[in-house]
Amino acid sequence: MAYDIFISYRRKGAGAGVAGELQAKLENLGYKVFLDVDEIGSGQFPDQIEKAIASCRDFIFVLSPGALDRCSDEEDWVRREILQAQSQGKNIIGVGLPGFVMPEQNALPAPLDFVSTIQVFTWTHEYRTASFAKIEENLVSSLLRKKKNRQKKLVLLSAAVAAIAAIVVLLILGKPAAEIEGPTPPLGDGVDVEYQMFDKHVQKAMDLTKNLPDVAVFRENFVQLVSDKEPFLKLMEGIAECDSAIMLKYQYGDKVEDSYGIETQRIKLLDLRQNYLNVIMDDVKVLLDEDVAEFAMQDMEIAGILALSTEKHMIDSIDKVIKQKAK
Repeated sequence: MAYDIFISYRRKGAGAGVAGELQAKLENLGYKVFLDVDEIGSGQFPDQIEKAIASCRDFIFVLSPGALDRCSDEEDWVRREILQAQSQGKNIIGVGLPGFVMPEQNALPAPLDFVSTIQVFTWTHEYRTASFAKIEENLVSSLLRKKKNRQKKLVLLSAAVAAIAAIVVLLILGKPAAEIEGPTPPLGDGVDVEYQMFDKHVQKAMDLTKNLPDVAVFRENFVQLVSDKEPFLKLMEGIAECDSAIMLKYQYGDKVEDSYGIETQRIKLLDLRQNYLNVIMDDVKVLLDEDVAEFAMQDMEIAGILALSTEKHMIDSIDKVIKQKAK
């Protein structure tokens, strides 16, 4: 069974109680949590623990007073859990209980000196609600869960946007602009209805795309930015608005004065789209090389949004390969 979160703790002291409370709260929110509550005899490091850590994304370490004292023993299970989580690149979060003091880095056994630098959230009975909120906020699993919930809403939104865009194109192609727009009052002397429509498309394109990160920022903050579909939907909608404006420009000629350089703006947005797609496909290649198909599938969802009609077949083919690997 795959888990989202692994909770490590010392059975003696307050650690067990807090670990159980964290498990209950997280499972109530829909996370799959591994918590070893059964006494396991001495001997070989349990296979189920190794597999649980390997499958999880987040590793929560409940730091009760003295929790690190026995970690100098190479056979200590808590030590082995921490080292496995660290070696496999898990997101490690510390939960500090009252009385726990993080040792200095040079006071920890050499393989565990990194523990002094992990993020630790203080847990007290009085403020545990606020503490839990901060813990969940910093989970990798939380980003993915929010993404899945958002996806359900965006499916309907995407369908609605596509339907509206199709209707607008049909109206533009089939009717004069004045008939589409209706009796909108002129913006000023010499400005007609056609220009009003052109201006609205341009302004909407600019509003949709004004806060999009450039490719350097996107690459640097890739994990956070790719967890949200909204910027990519805005980019593609902005390009569609540019297309509508350009269509009006060529349809009405001199009636539309282009002071925005809309065709140049469209090229810039298309270049940004291509750069985003390149970064995503580079990450997909890395994930496939590391055999992490699940995260590659998430990347491909964004690639599918950014793909032009001529690229859809290629994207779909890659997506099928990834889904086969994920099985």
